[in-house]
Amino acid sequence: PLARHTVVSYAINNTTQIQFRLLAERSNNQHSHKSSHTHTMSKNRSIMGGISTLIILGVSGFLVWKYALNSPQNMGEAQQGASDLWGKARDTDWGEVLDGLDGLDFGSFFDQDPKLGDNTTYSWHKDHVEPNNGGLHLTLVNVLTDDWQQEFDDAIADWKESPALTLTTERGEVDSACTRKDGVMIVCNNNFGETGWVGINENEIVNGMIISSVSKMNEYYLNNAEYDHRRYTMCHEVGHGFGLPHTDENPYNANLGNCLDYTDDPSENLHPGQVNFDKLDGMYLAGRRTLRRVESDGRVIETHYLLADNSILRTLDENE
Repeated sequence: PLARHTVVSYAINNTTQIQFRLLAERSNNQHSHKSSHTHTMSKNRSIMGGISTLIILGVSGFLVWKYALNSPQNMGEAQQGASDLWGKARDTDWGEVLDGLDGLDFGSFFDQDPKLGDNTTYSWHKDHVEPNNGGLHLTLVNVLTDDWQQEFDDAIADWKESPALTLTTERGEVDSACTRKDGVMIVCNNNFGETGWVGINENEIVNGMIISSVSKMNEYYLNNAEYDHRRYTMCHEVGHGFGLPHTDENPYNANLGNCLDYTDDPSENLHPGQVNFDKLDGMYLAGRRTLRRVESDGRVIETHYLLADNSILRTLDENE
């Protein structure tokens, strides 16, 4: 019995080992299959993730190339575009702005006007003034953001009513740095902060004549302001860009009906007035006359007259 028990015991033990071996092999096979399946899924996810990343990078790169860097065609243009982009980001003030101008005294903003008390009149360089009463021919470069286009279009349409002005507008890339350019007027906007002024014009004067102009709209005050405040400011600063002075510097007296008049109620002074047009006539039309004659040797002589009154002009016409 003992031997039989031992044999049986062995048999049971041997069978158990075989069963354990089979179970272990089955478990290993299942684990191997699961590991292989998991590895395949992980590999597929990695491939899909890599493809998605490449697509995102490709689309992002294209958008940066086209819109941020202005579609450069070579490395030099790409570097210049990157430099310009960094300059815009550096110069733009992304700080807070006022919710609007309601409840504020609009007339008080003129206290910080650098032109306050100085009504010296400057005209544009003669290169921009056509002879024989051709008036001022000037390009205004619009580098404003999209939300300022209506105010710009409306103000320029008003100023074009002046017989003394022939204006051309050109849409440029948004430039919050308001970069000056010779021979044109730049019109721009940015958050210049709590400066005390809602808008400002800066004319560059050389030998008593304007050679460039920049008209700035201050988003700190105007970003959420009503249309009338924005329209008035646009008309006012562009008017200074032509060389015009203020027509009145008391914002609390009766409004004169023109945008070069200080006011605490812009709705009554949204447009240029006849007084502004008359001033422009005197600057760029009236009293200006160019006579040209050809000498016997072929030389062309031009004589430019600044006339005291139109009677002299008639006399010149009769003697031509």
